[in-house]
Amino acid sequence: MKIKISLLLLGLCLSPLSLATVGGPQNIEVLGYEVKDQKLYLLRHYLDGRGRLPQLYYYNFKSKTPNQLVQVNSLYINPKTRKIDYDQDSKKFDQEIAKIKKRLTPVIPRTQQNIQLKVLKTSKGTASAWYDPQQRVPKWSYQYRIESGRYKSPTQKAVSYKPDLRLNQTYKIPKQDKLLVTVKYLGIPFETGYHIEDPALLSR
Repeated sequence: MKIKISLLLLGLCLSPLSLATVGGPQNIEVLGYEVKDQKLYLLRHYLDGRGRLPQLYYYNFKSKTPNQLVQVNSLYINPKTRKIDYDQDSKKFDQEIAKIKKRLTPVIPRTQQNIQLKVLKTSKGTASAWYDPQQRVPKWSYQYRIESGRYKSPTQKAVSYKPDLRLNQTYKIPKQDKLLVTVKYLGIPFETGYHIEDPALLSR
């Protein structure tokens, strides 16, 4: 009888943990612009229960595809396994990011006045609900472009679980005739839903 009671109490204690929140938004941090190599660095932060390392990206304005976001993998190699590991200790990663930041020029915040988010195509569909794969939830698939006068971005894509796309951050890139804008939308349907933030580079 005592064993049954102990097991029951253990189950009651563990049940809140099994229901603990593990979802979270994804935010973009603009680190700055490296003048010599003409690279603009960004971090994508995953603010969920996993605690993985943020993902480093850059735009290379010297390349033939300056609007293409390049994902950096070299900072995530685990010294023991020699494989990409996003869940390792952050100490070495933080040190490398600090070194990069020392070389960077800050971007210039800009108001969102005269910046337009133009939706080119929208289609509404459904997706499996996180709480029950047999249930369906609505989703919206977007193709859009950001424009500001003679500046415009390539066509961007987003899948949102709420009919809402919004501008969030806007910057002028120093020593470049370019703008950087981030767009926010409800891109994670888990639990009550979480926002994803995506960058878009505008050129003339």
